[in-house]
Amino acid sequence: MEFENLEELAEVMRVLGKVERLRILALLRRRPMYVSEIARMLGMPYPLVHLHLKTMERVGLVESRYEMVTGARPHVRRYYRARDFRIVITPDLIARLAGGEGGEG
Repeated sequence: MEFENLEELAEVMRVLGKVERLRILALLRRRPMYVSEIARMLGMPYPLVHLHLKTMERVGLVESRYEMVTGARPHVRRYYRARDFRIVITPDLIARLAGGEGGEG
């Protein structure tokens, strides 16, 4: 994952700072899933899972796609999957993102 400034790095770290989101990411590494499925598996309310997914998608940790479900009750489902990412945080990265600030204070 690439960051352009400290705010972007801090935002991703905030998003990853919730245990519920880490559990969702762990599920999504297995296969794409839809919100109701995740909510059932984790015993969480649908709206809360949806909010977590929306937040993770905004920072690029997950992505979604719509799929038509056919049968007796045709409908559209939104499937989420975890994106591949790697985050390596070093003092050099922080200094670069801070624009060479001394980091003191």
